[in-house]
Amino acid sequence: MQDFNSFANGGGSNNKNTDNLSEMISALAGKYNGASEAELMRAIVKEAEKGKRNGTLSNADIDRFAAMLSPMLDDKKRAYLKKIVAELKKI
Repeated sequence: MQDFNSFANGGGSNNKNTDNLSEMISALAGKYNGASEAELMRAIVKEAEKGKRNGTLSNADIDRFAAMLSPMLDDKKRAYLKKIVAELKKI
């Protein structure tokens, strides 16, 4: 994964289709193959925090990423994602 922002923005292109989401999931799955869900979430949050702190990740980018991810989650995980998004926006 290059950085969170590149995925939140559709891999650096302006084309915001489902192919970008598939690419993002494949990249994350490949990098964290065998990792637990918690490890994967920590990695995503760490990249997002890094982007927020260095100014390369906006709240809109976070919203786009969450909107792409949300349909694949159950209610409990969607609520957890919402909590993470709120925390990241405070940075």
